[in-house]
Amino acid sequence: MYQTVALTLLLFFSLFAKGQVNYEHFLHAGQIDLQKEDYLSAVKNFNTAIYSKADGFEAYFLRGIAKFSLGDFQGAKNDFSETIRMHPLYVRAYHYRGISLDRMYDFPHAINDFDKALEIDPFNPQVFMARGDTKLHLHDYYGAIADYSSAIELDADIERAWLNRGISHHLLGENEAALKDVDEAIFLDYFNPETWAKRAMIKYEIDSLQSALDDFNHSISIDDDNPFVYFQRGLTFLKMSDTLAALEDYDKVIEMEPDNALTYYNRALVKSMQKDYDGALRDYNVVVEINPMNIYGRFNRGILFFEMENWDAAEQDFTTAIEIFPDFVGAWINRSAVRERNHNRKGARQDQERAKEIIAIKNADDKSPEALYQRYQDSVYFSEVIEFEADFVSGNIKKGRVQFQRVSIKPKPNFLLIHTFPLVDSIAEEYRKSEYFDKNISQFNANSKLDIRFAFSTSEWPVTTQQAVEKLNYIDSAVLVVGRDTAGAFFMKGMINGMLQNYNEAIHAYDAAIEKDPEISYAYLNRGTTSFELGELVFSEQQYSSSISISRSTFGNQQPIVKPPDHKGTLKDYNKVISMNPELPFVYYNRANVKLSLQQFQRAIDDYSQAIKLDPELAEAYYNRALTLLFLKENKLACKDLSKAGELGISEAYNVIKRYCNK
Repeated sequence: MYQTVALTLLLFFSLFAKGQVNYEHFLHAGQIDLQKEDYLSAVKNFNTAIYSKADGFEAYFLRGIAKFSLGDFQGAKNDFSETIRMHPLYVRAYHYRGISLDRMYDFPHAINDFDKALEIDPFNPQVFMARGDTKLHLHDYYGAIADYSSAIELDADIERAWLNRGISHHLLGENEAALKDVDEAIFLDYFNPETWAKRAMIKYEIDSLQSALDDFNHSISIDDDNPFVYFQRGLTFLKMSDTLAALEDYDKVIEMEPDNALTYYNRALVKSMQKDYDGALRDYNVVVEINPMNIYGRFNRGILFFEMENWDAAEQDFTTAIEIFPDFVGAWINRSAVRERNHNRKGARQDQERAKEIIAIKNADDKSPEALYQRYQDSVYFSEVIEFEADFVSGNIKKGRVQFQRVSIKPKPNFLLIHTFPLVDSIAEEYRKSEYFDKNISQFNANSKLDIRFAFSTSEWPVTTQQAVEKLNYIDSAVLVVGRDTAGAFFMKGMINGMLQNYNEAIHAYDAAIEKDPEISYAYLNRGTTSFELGELVFSEQQYSSSISISRSTFGNQQPIVKPPDHKGTLKDYNKVISMNPELPFVYYNRANVKLSLQQFQRAIDDYSQAIKLDPELAEAYYNRALTLLFLKENKLACKDLSKAGELGISEAYNVIKRYCNK
């Protein structure tokens, strides 16, 4: 039902003939990336084009298309707004900004943009389509039908106009008209599997189950690689009481998408109905592992534990459900039942009273509290959430949508000044992306006659032990020739040992370098960062050792509390760097990371902000500041930073945007 951003890139070629050479080159490269659906590379090329020609509205517009395709709707909106500022009559910019606003649930402003686009070009069927979609999202079904009808009048061959008008009719309960429109959509694009699947979903909802099943089967015959269709067909099988076929379809979805929590959840419900409690438990465990805050996973696993007479585990799951959603009546009621079984009558009574209070507030009608209480207590009532929404991401990943990939969301690590050992061609480009330089390092690299090249990087640069040993031997040989150890030699030893994670050796070498020359600010930076990494490593090992050290002799005794490191030495080193080199952005970034680990969140934000002020292109600082802001529930500010981080090349930013910015 959403507007598909389709772009005929050839329409733009005529606009670029008069631009600068560099602008045209990178603009064209970005267009090729868009055609290949390599959106990250497209953003990078359009960035360069914009840098080359600040008033190039085409690059802003096309970068907006790339960001939209990556799910960065706020970033796309900003680029379309910049396009409109430069070219106030550019219809496509209003059109696509409206679509971006729709995706951000800002429906009134989306309508305004579509109205403006139609004011400029009143015969544009695609804009009528987009406005119809937004009206559909506003539940203005009659308004949506009017806009889809206008699109059809202008171009009767737009399959999606017929499809979405049919969906609007269905939502009004006009199912005969709905199916007639969807039939026309299928006639116009007979081999589109999604259209067959959507007609099947309408038939499913009106209980024309065999016909729905036929349509799902036909959709799969056209494209047997769409997990969403298998999932929907599984629901149809369930409605037809064919649980075996439903489970086979759920198995197929999980085979294609091993992280699809919704399918594990539904499969667990079916297995529970079949009394396959062990199988259901395995599936609920996966749901909770994928998403620990999934309230229904916790609640239904609690019910399962109750059925298995595992009272303690059941109580824990109901308690977690209450912590996630304190007004969840069913969790209070079922926890009271568990507490009764555990002979905790006082706790059970308190839970019952709390449940009745919530029911009384939420149900001011004629229903008796006792009847409502029984309804909320019934586990079958909660099984009806079997059809809630989820992402089916396999196809999107294949289409270049990196935001749908499963990634670990964690802050980017500290910067180190490293020696960039030569790389093989297959990985050189990837690691070069993580390099940064300041003026002094750039000058050193340009003038150095030695086989040494420095860069600031957060990545663990690939270096073999053999390469490192050869370089250390070279340094020692040079020292022997000169006849004395120098601060530079010790600094290089520290750097190489640090890259090999020989932390203590590295720290000793930095100590020696600083002793010989206390003015090497980079030695303080690297020593502080190495000390931080060593402290975190020791802490994690102590935590692990403490967790596995319970034996018969220690059981029941007070276990020592493992205190996290205070990183005072690291902070002292970073403060020294700042006093010597206050314009170095990487030290503020690193200090922010340390403060983040110490849970000094506002102070961390201050340092990330200073790093960004000194280097507005420091992508890692935007990303880490965004994660900190998300933790503080400042989502709007965080999403702005994530958009900038993605624009600057951190692809994980688009995964975070999808999770936290497009809800």
